Amino acid sequence: MKPPSRTPRWRKDSSPKRTAFTLLELLVVIAIIGVLVSLLLPSLSRVKIRARDAQCLSNYKQIGLSFKYFVDEHGSFPPNRVRELDPTSQTWIVKSVTATIGGVNPAPFPYNAQYCQATNRPLFSYQGNPRIFQCPMDKGHRGDIDWPLPTNFSVKPSAWEQAGCSYRYNARLEGPRDPSRSPPLPPLTLLSNSGTIARKLESWVIQPERYILMHEPPAAPLSKRISLTRAIPFWTQWHRNRGRIDFRDPTIAPTMFVSPILFVDGHAAVHDFSQSVMRDPYYPYEETKDWIWYQPRQ
Repeated sequence: MKPPSRTPRWRKDSSPKRTAFTLLELLVVIAIIGVLVSLLLPSLSRVKIRARDAQCLSNYKQIGLSFKYFVDEHGSFPPNRVRELDPTSQTWIVKSVTATIGGVNPAPFPYNAQYCQATNRPLFSYQGNPRIFQCPMDKGHRGDIDWPLPTNFSVKPSAWEQAGCSYRYNARLEGPRDPSRSPPLPPLTLLSNSGTIARKLESWVIQPERYILMHEPPAAPLSKRISLTRAIPFWTQWHRNRGRIDFRDPTIAPTMFVSPILFVDGHAAVHDFSQSVMRDPYYPYEETKDWIWYQPRQ
């Protein structure tokens, strides 16, 4: 009788079966995945930033057409103020439109007492879709949220939620007074409409390719009212900075005061205002090779 065949011992040992990774192999795989993710995340972040910037620039181009239609019909740029009938007192109130040149109605009190209704905004009849006045990076800042309401720094609505408009019309050079100066600030430019574009003819602008028509708050200082008689300065960042952040001292803030800009000639671009804001926070309006905020009296 033929004996049963047996597999040689050397064959069994030459191909052992493995059921799991070793600890070292797992650590190597995890390290490789971590490196790939770290390389990928900045690229994804840059793509998101470019997409949001592109949306803002698209909004601005449509807003530029709205300005063009207004100027063609009225012969000049919009005013910086409008009159609105107060439904409670039935009296006429003058309201600024530098933060509400277009868009939708503001939020209820106290914002509807500060900002005008959408139908009274100069570009209302020309804007088409009001969403062109909403910035995708407008995540909010404190602003006037803690006055006259109790202070609550966890509540930071966006400008779109407050005013119904994310962008600002360059019709008045806004900014707080710097008491350390003597005189405090150039009064004929900062707090006057004489050198800004409100109600001016289109031909008044000498360099329309550099003259700022619309901007976002990161380009300039703002004021936060804390009582009936007192306001304090603050500076905010939207683009290139995460979260709802504003600063009382911009000189120690991250250099991310970035703002999309619409120029008088209709073109739009994203500019970094960090150098101007951080060098002279109270008066960052001096012209550069890229932009002009105002023209001297003529």
